[in-house]
Amino acid sequence: MTSPMCTTSVASVNGEQMATSYICADCDLEFVPEKLGDDPRCPQCSRTEAVEPADSSALQSDIWRQWLVVFALLFIAGIAYVVFE
Repeated sequence: MTSPMCTTSVASVNGEQMATSYICADCDLEFVPEKLGDDPRCPQCSRTEAVEPADSSALQSDIWRQWLVVFALLFIAGIAYVVFE
């Protein structure tokens, strides 16, 4: 039994054990580790420091941030056009 403070790399869905996937920030490989340990290792580049849990909400926030920057730059360009016209 695990304590509430511990994080595990296995999730329970409908009573079945399902391994979570990780993504390597160096080589952009998404994988499920073979052994459940503290530091998952990327099977392609063998790094442990750049491996993070793959989370679709994190990817969505990155996309949202990119669009926000695009709209902010267009807004600033529009104001600069109006002021310097």
